[in-house]
Amino acid sequence: MAVRPRFALDTLGLEFDVGSSPTIESARDALGGRLSTERGPGAVVEVSMKRGGDARGVLVCVSGESRDVWIGEGRFVRTGRDRVRVATESSPELDAVASDARRFAMLREGELVRATKRDGTMVDGTLLEKCRYGGLVAKGDAVLAVSFRRVVTAPS
Repeated sequence: MAVRPRFALDTLGLEFDVGSSPTIESARDALGGRLSTERGPGAVVEVSMKRGGDARGVLVCVSGESRDVWIGEGRFVRTGRDRVRVATESSPELDAVASDARRFAMLREGELVRATKRDGTMVDGTLLEKCRYGGLVAKGDAVLAVSFRRVVTAPS
């Protein structure tokens, strides 16, 4: 069996503990799986919840009939297109998240990016993979799992 290289992963902005020796696969899973979104992220929407009621949030990923909606504090709802509609009202918090979602949707794998770590420090690296809720950013031998809210195009 081949020896796999060890990567340091730092989950950012997620409520998911990938453990003391996380793998890239577990980080990818924490970010919703590898997927580039179709058009639509950044819309403030209302989603009909399965247990009743509606939740207001931000559309962060579109794939076919599937929609992923950020509903606050690192929580997401994956649902169908028929359960999501454009919200009639917004808020400053949702507007900020919507802006982050639009900015993240425009990023491309292989692009130089700047990731903000939980402690506020910034790391410049390469967007290795885009996932539903964020991306994997490579810097040397380290790979960071970064929330869509914490990664931007690196300054030139």
